[in-house]
Amino acid sequence: MSNNIFVLLYYKFVDIADPKFETIQHKLVCKGIGLKGRVLISEEGINGTVAGHRSELRQYVEYMNAHPSFGGIVFKRTPAGKMPFPKMIVKYRPEIVTLGKKVDMKKTGQYLKPEQMHEIFEKGEDVVVVDMRNNYEYEVGRFDGAIQPDTVKFYELPEKIKNLKIDKNKKVVTYCTGGIRCEKATALLAEEGFTDVYQLEGGIAKYLEQYPDGHFKGKNFVFDERMTTNGDTESGQKMLSKCAHCKQPSDRYIDCAKPDCHQLFICCKACDKAHAGLCPFAIKDLAKK
Repeated sequence: MSNNIFVLLYYKFVDIADPKFETIQHKLVCKGIGLKGRVLISEEGINGTVAGHRSELRQYVEYMNAHPSFGGIVFKRTPAGKMPFPKMIVKYRPEIVTLGKKVDMKKTGQYLKPEQMHEIFEKGEDVVVVDMRNNYEYEVGRFDGAIQPDTVKFYELPEKIKNLKIDKNKKVVTYCTGGIRCEKATALLAEEGFTDVYQLEGGIAKYLEQYPDGHFKGKNFVFDERMTTNGDTESGQKMLSKCAHCKQPSDRYIDCAKPDCHQLFICCKACDKAHAGLCPFAIKDLAKK
């Protein structure tokens, strides 16, 4: 039965009057259905990734569509092979994606459907494509020619955007895993004076549903036990990243073994063993002591 497990990725920005009550209620619903995953709820909306069998996910989508605040969500579904989450977590957070800065959500970029995004690449349109994920996500897979603001955490974006050497009147197309980070990122770009900003609706996840061997190359990083998706496609098997130590091709993620670091980085098996699971920064730090 494990090969019948699927993952739903979704979000919705919507005013929630009592998010703490909604958090308690949502946890009961998810556990009652038998789902596992992670859901964040705040005054600004909901952001979730849940996993289960087809029938359980169908029941969940029916519940969400009937909910007065959560109806009409676009769900991105991917096969998981096995359950990628150990338990069901539902939490209240001040932001459903942490930017750390208030932005005008009425000024988000225009949506591009996956087929529109695909057409931009097919025609070779003159645009700037910006990956709004973190650098370790970008490293293992990305759209053709995309640039990345060199963020390790999304809340670094307000400062990093100031360093982007882009003509503010040029057409800018943004993307992320499922779309949520682009909602705030494009509003931030508008605030910084960019005049022609777009975002890929549904993110990489939705694009790969339609174009698994399209213009996204490498693997798609996900925040669960799978670590990456798209590995079984021709484009997903292209090795873009290198081991942080030996610089040989690798797309194997590990968590730095230094307790106060825990940086996620690419490391081949040989270097993992040779350096005791430490990232290069941790090794340098320990050498100073």
